[in-house]
Amino acid sequence: MNKKRRIQIAVFLFVLAVVGITTWYTLYRDVPQPAWITADQHSDFDFFYGSVGAEGSAGLPYWIWLALPRMFPEHLPGPGGYASLGRPWEEGREMPVGFSKKTIGYVRVAANCSLCHVASYRTGPDEVPRVVAVAAAHPGHTANVRRLLAFFEKCAQDPRFNADDILAEIDMATRLSLLDRLLYRRLLIPRTRQAILDGSSVFVDTALRLHSTDPRAATPFAQQRWNFFEAWMKELKAPPYPLPVDAALAAAGKPVFAQHCGSCHSMDGTGKGTEIVLLDGVWLRGPYLHNGSVPTVRDLLEPEARRPRTFYSGNDLIDSRNVGFVSTLAHEMGRQFPPYDTTAPGNSNSGHLYGTSLSGSEKDALLEYLKTL
Repeated sequence: MNKKRRIQIAVFLFVLAVVGITTWYTLYRDVPQPAWITADQHSDFDFFYGSVGAEGSAGLPYWIWLALPRMFPEHLPGPGGYASLGRPWEEGREMPVGFSKKTIGYVRVAANCSLCHVASYRTGPDEVPRVVAVAAAHPGHTANVRRLLAFFEKCAQDPRFNADDILAEIDMATRLSLLDRLLYRRLLIPRTRQAILDGSSVFVDTALRLHSTDPRAATPFAQQRWNFFEAWMKELKAPPYPLPVDAALAAAGKPVFAQHCGSCHSMDGTGKGTEIVLLDGVWLRGPYLHNGSVPTVRDLLEPEARRPRTFYSGNDLIDSRNVGFVSTLAHEMGRQFPPYDTTAPGNSNSGHLYGTSLSGSEKDALLEYLKTL
């Protein structure tokens, strides 16, 4: 082999190596999340913001994720970006709880377990929301993933979801490198739009979608980590009721609970006779029934004909009198709450007639006792 041929081969191999390394670095390089998220697996930070492996197949490119609510506010229920979709957002954090940010080649944003399994509450109209993890069997009251995915779909259907317009919006937030700009223009923007329109798993990956319908289904992250989360959530305690409780009235409600509720929702934690979930932290779980069709526990103690036919869901302001959350406001402090119509198919508020025949004083006592569980 002559010298010229060896040089040509060497140049070819060098170019091939550069292309391979660049491709790996741009599309596949896996960078650990910051230590403040991952250092303590027993912390809320890891549960709220930690990756569960969804970014590899379903992560939205970060700068597209950031641009969408700024470009398409008309597709949101109100001001506030992703928070307007009911996403709990801790003060001072870059993104809502349930959103993980991780670099795999480029920076991506995907869903994690806390997209569904958190709740937030406020003890007063001017209070900052407190975000808490909730057990796997008790999805958070603001967890409406369909609204979030519907927003992405509306954005993708908008003709402004194109490279020129999205890059113009990104330019208002950052200056991409030449390589990143080319990557977004030629690959990420058109591919993300098409994936959303095709109904592919974008943001919430296939494994998490399956897990939402079958909690025992395998998740995309390591089995050891899944086992840890499963054990952690089984040990998770509901936070104590954050407002004053009338101790005497609660004591009067304990025998009412034992007589009218204890056969299914036993106080010793066994759930005698049924597989109904226990009532620990019931004040944090509204709206009630399997389809969220009854706004408060007091409404649940009313006959079907006297339960609200329509109400607004998603508010995290505690309704201290009725146990649950305020459901009469369409909007509050810039947040919009979607209406719930119990006459629509699948939204029926019938069933669970236990306790509906109690007197008013018995219901008051029972509700006060329920705050202590």
